[in-house]
Amino acid sequence: MAQDVRSGGSVREEAAAFPAFETASLRKNIAKAWAPWRRRPLGVIGAAIIIAAVFLAVFASLIAPYEPNAFVGGRLDSPNGTNLLGTNTLGQDVLSRTLYGAQVSIAVAISSTLMGVCLGTAIGVFSAYVGGWVDLIVQRFLEVLASFPGLILVLMIVAALGKPAGAREGNIALLAWDLRTLSIAIGVGLIFGVMRVIRSAVLKEKSLPYVEAAKTIGAGSTRIMFRHILPNVFPYVIVTFSSLVGFIILLEAGISFLGYGVSIGTASWGADLSGRNRDYFLTSPWVMLGPGVALTLTVMGANFLGDTLRDVLDPRLRGSR
Repeated sequence: MAQDVRSGGSVREEAAAFPAFETASLRKNIAKAWAPWRRRPLGVIGAAIIIAAVFLAVFASLIAPYEPNAFVGGRLDSPNGTNLLGTNTLGQDVLSRTLYGAQVSIAVAISSTLMGVCLGTAIGVFSAYVGGWVDLIVQRFLEVLASFPGLILVLMIVAALGKPAGAREGNIALLAWDLRTLSIAIGVGLIFGVMRVIRSAVLKEKSLPYVEAAKTIGAGSTRIMFRHILPNVFPYVIVTFSSLVGFIILLEAGISFLGYGVSIGTASWGADLSGRNRDYFLTSPWVMLGPGVALTLTVMGANFLGDTLRDVLDPRLRGSR
């Protein structure tokens, strides 16, 4: 009986110690994941900026004091208690248009980058693994596209597909769909660069022993490409995606600044820095303050985050810093 009591007590002690072991293991994993970020404070700052930009874009309709196209004051009113960042040349609230403009930048950046990275990754994996004349044809065709300057190629595709006719502001998912022609145009321009990065990584991976072992046990080409090789080159995919987001935000702003992006009246950082607002930058600088600072901080944050993710995830740089 005494032995049974001791056995029961031992079991209870082990059961009580098990959650403590799990907690310690979880803390250790969190500390290990946080260690490279602690050594790179700019990456943490960049992540915070991007999270804030995404939050403001998603909840712009709840946070903004006015609708983006509402006429809420006089022309070029200076910042005051009613309009914290003043009004533009049409009497629209600059702060509200800046918040709604985040939706355009985030929607286009995410959708076009997803499209370009997904297509570029799929083409790069397939082209490198198959090789031969297929690889040769794919490379030459994409090199023809890459021979055009990036901005010119985007403008050509926008002209062919048609400029976005309108945008349903307030819902970022619907907005992304309304701006699909712009996202497609930008995404197509990304395919070659992404494909080249992934192709070079796959060329090294396909000669490794695990690929030969998969072939030996009868695995098909599709399974080898997307179940074995792709997971091993996925860090390159993440690094490529993160490094492109800031560039796409700046590119979309540039296209809208030139008048080939969003439709007239749609809140966009690039569009709000052009047109008649541009004539009053010296006399009414608050007109450019909202969209200009928002664009600068978001692009800077995306670049900081992309550089840090590259240092942390890129196998070629892992452990070098």
